[in-house]
Amino acid sequence: MRRYHGIVFSGCFVFGLLLLLVSCTTMGDYDFSSVDASLENGQYESAYEDVSSASKKIYGKHDEVLRNLDLGVLSHYAGSTERSNTELEQAERLIEEYSATSITQAMASAVVNDNVKDYEGEFYEDIYINILKCINYLMQGSLDEAFVEIRRFDNKLREFTVNSQAVLENARRSLGSDADAAPKVNLKFHNSAFARYLSMILYRARFMEDDVRIDYNKIQEAFALQPELYDFPVPACIEGDRAVESGKGRLNIFCFTGQAPVKTEDAFEIPLGVTFYRLALPKMEKRSSRITSITVTAVSSDGKKYTAPVEKLESLENIALDTYQQHYALIFIKTLSRSIAKAATTAALEYGAKEQNSMVLSLLSLASAVTTKVSERADVRTSRYFPSAVSVAGFTLDPGSYDITLTYYGENGRQLSQFTFPQTYVYERGVNLLESFCLR
Repeated sequence: MRRYHGIVFSGCFVFGLLLLLVSCTTMGDYDFSSVDASLENGQYESAYEDVSSASKKIYGKHDEVLRNLDLGVLSHYAGSTERSNTELEQAERLIEEYSATSITQAMASAVVNDNVKDYEGEFYEDIYINILKCINYLMQGSLDEAFVEIRRFDNKLREFTVNSQAVLENARRSLGSDADAAPKVNLKFHNSAFARYLSMILYRARFMEDDVRIDYNKIQEAFALQPELYDFPVPACIEGDRAVESGKGRLNIFCFTGQAPVKTEDAFEIPLGVTFYRLALPKMEKRSSRITSITVTAVSSDGKKYTAPVEKLESLENIALDTYQQHYALIFIKTLSRSIAKAATTAALEYGAKEQNSMVLSLLSLASAVTTKVSERADVRTSRYFPSAVSVAGFTLDPGSYDITLTYYGENGRQLSQFTFPQTYVYERGVNLLESFCLR
């Protein structure tokens, strides 16, 4: 009987700990319908207030990155660029800090599930922090700071591209003979057309023609070399951003549409003798957008009218799903290892109960199986408020004031939303930028 005392003691301790931990709710349990309705109706400050006031219900003690991400994106939509940068900077700082996970949290997640760890952010969230900060600085007229954010984006993407395969292979080796069970990963994303477009606009404002040409070529390469991610034509309007004739101003228009993918739990059980493996994995899924096309018009103070299509430049949802492949594979490996350990504990207790005819071990075996079912919950945390796509348009205009109208259409050409930005001034020099959001 002595040989089972250790199992009994550790079993009682772990099961009690697990049942305590899994009693906590996660953001996957929160009803976001009212926030989503505010977003669809363009009430961004209202959405911000809803999330901010309910933050203690939505976010747990391990969700500080997520809270700052969500609030930072909503602040951006609401036009509060300074507040947005403060929140996004805090999220970025914590992502870097949490990348070195504490030993205690690593041990707990190896026993319970990943919800007991500090959320570190998905890779696409981390890099698009810098894109939003870049735009915030552009709106503030701070070109130097905007350049810094593009460089940070580039550095993160370069590091991810170089290191991702090595990280995955190290994790795969930890499975030993079960390594083939891990999903195969073929990451495609290595170049962002939107980041290059922003960089091109910044260089153009500084009259750095060679750098403008380089970024223009990189936009073309992004589409040519990543057709699965850029499964739409290169926007024709970028030709007008290469150079602006003397005496004219260039107005750049960004439209953010749809909502980024969310995660849902995909749970299943695999029988194994007297016990089972249970895998609960976070599956990232796209959210459909009702927007099929966008047009923009600019009307000058003397009544001249200019019209242009707004063309898709980047699919954040495609990039999110592509870069999530690596994280999903790592989660799968960790979840499988944890499930094997739990199944082994259950099987050992069941074997001991039969060997010793022990009611205590039999009850512990039952408790082990029940706890496995309850504790295996997928970590479905993710920022909900990034857009799913970015579209762009551009006008080369005489300097002056214009009324800008953006119209969003759905299926069969039905108008979904229309926004007018009166007396938008276009300057000859610098960056003239207008943003619009329709998160439907």
